[in-house]
Amino acid sequence: MKKITSQEQRLPVYFILFSENPIFAKQLPMKQLFALFAVLFLLGCEDHYEDTYSYSKLTTQSKQYPVFLDMSEVGNIQVKELSPFADPFKILSNDKYYFVGDRLNGVHVFEKKQAGTSYLCFIACRYLKDFELADNRLFCNNLVDLVIIDVSNPLKINVLNRQTNFFNRYTSYKKEWNIPYVEGKGLIAGTETHSIQGMITGTQPDLDFSAYDLLYGNLTTKVIPESWFSNYPENDKPYVGMVKMGADEIYTYGPYNSWAICTYRSGTFSAREEDLWTNPRGKYAPPYYYSDAWPVKTYFEDSMIYILGTGYNLQNGYCDCILYHESYPVSYHLYFKTFKPLDVTYLPDMNAYIALSGTSVWAAFKSKDPTSGYMERYKDYGINTDAAEIVRAGDKVITLGKELRVYSPSQDELRLVREYPGISGTCCKKEGNTLAVVNQSRLSFYDISDPENIHLIP
Repeated sequence: MKKITSQEQRLPVYFILFSENPIFAKQLPMKQLFALFAVLFLLGCEDHYEDTYSYSKLTTQSKQYPVFLDMSEVGNIQVKELSPFADPFKILSNDKYYFVGDRLNGVHVFEKKQAGTSYLCFIACRYLKDFELADNRLFCNNLVDLVIIDVSNPLKINVLNRQTNFFNRYTSYKKEWNIPYVEGKGLIAGTETHSIQGMITGTQPDLDFSAYDLLYGNLTTKVIPESWFSNYPENDKPYVGMVKMGADEIYTYGPYNSWAICTYRSGTFSAREEDLWTNPRGKYAPPYYYSDAWPVKTYFEDSMIYILGTGYNLQNGYCDCILYHESYPVSYHLYFKTFKPLDVTYLPDMNAYIALSGTSVWAAFKSKDPTSGYMERYKDYGINTDAAEIVRAGDKVITLGKELRVYSPSQDELRLVREYPGISGTCCKKEGNTLAVVNQSRLSFYDISDPENIHLIP
């Protein structure tokens, strides 16, 4: 047998065999030999590729599974005999009762009697941030759900309707306004990570998690993440502005620059969308969702819808004042660079809005053109105050905080008329010449027919 040289060691074995075999060498022309060599060479390369890149190895892979919030406890609305005030923020009333909203707790009910008003009961509605009253029905937010409650007899309430995730359905334009959720499954309160170990190959690089999907595909918890709520819950999701318009329509924020106008009639709930492009548009223009801000308070007063909001840096704020002028809606946009407004009221004689900053009182003067929506100038009156509520009383304004004060405003100054150190509160409601005031322990009523002589109504 011929000894193979070092040069021949670099050649494929079949090349040596063919070159040394005289039968092949003589019977095949040179061109066919080279074609055959080329085919065999490529086949050899393919074998070498498979040997190099086909593999299997032991590895560990992980997968995150969402944990959904069990709403059974959150959605448990019930009547209790008594509960102390925690954070009262809003007062509503009908012909029989006063309803005091207590943020993230529920609604306190006071019964109207000839001899005065007495505490009746407490409707526990966890994570309440806003509510409205239409006849004998309360429209409440219950975390992200809209709940309609029959309160014709507050001691025996009846939940008429629940719209799940109603306040948590903003479009991609404002997706960050939503609490994370999966349609049809609910709110995502957290995640769990689970790992498995197994063999993977070049053709199957992922392990099979199908068994784990069955085990962990529907995880739930009753614990609400602390990160969902801050020390200022009015700034937290969900954003749930609600205002009653007319007899029974409740305006709420819609998915995208719109109102979701709700009614409950003849046992049926309905909600229609009215956006910036609706034609013809209703009396009150839909809200506009600013790219760097969100709404924190909505109310109806002096035939206007007020929408107060704050910027992402919490250093600036705004108030949209939507009114109806003759045959079309007009919206005035008040912008404050250094604070978020706590409350705003309107003085028609001055053509000005009076706003509370938390430390002072400001005026924003409208343009003389009633159709422009333009604010002509702003004025800081430089008044030292901690007031969070302001109402108009004739040509004067009343502020409420650690004490009640009466001011007489003008274009250039805000003159203190009288202060009442014995009257304090966190929220109030003006009905004619009566001011209902809530502090941390009671609901009281004051006669404000003469702002210079405000006194308690027994």
